[in-house]
Amino acid sequence: MSKALTMLALLSYASTCLRLLCYRRGLANHRMHISLVAWLLIVATGTSALEILLGLRHPSFGETAVALILSYLAHRTQGNVAQLIRRIH
Repeated sequence: MSKALTMLALLSYASTCLRLLCYRRGLANHRMHISLVAWLLIVATGTSALEILLGLRHPSFGETAVALILSYLAHRTQGNVAQLIRRIH
């Protein structure tokens, strides 16, 4: 079970990081505070994926669930952090 949780968390963090990195804003307005939140999410998810990949830590069930939910929301909003915040708020 622990290996399955580890793989799920790793894939969730990595896919979230990549989805956020690949976001194209098109004609949307640039908002500095949203860009900062997006950057923080990219750094946090990327760092978490690397820590798990290098074996520095093992995620719990709760952390894996949060990673899966965040990944689902990031993909659902196509990497648009402003929409992600609106959906959560």
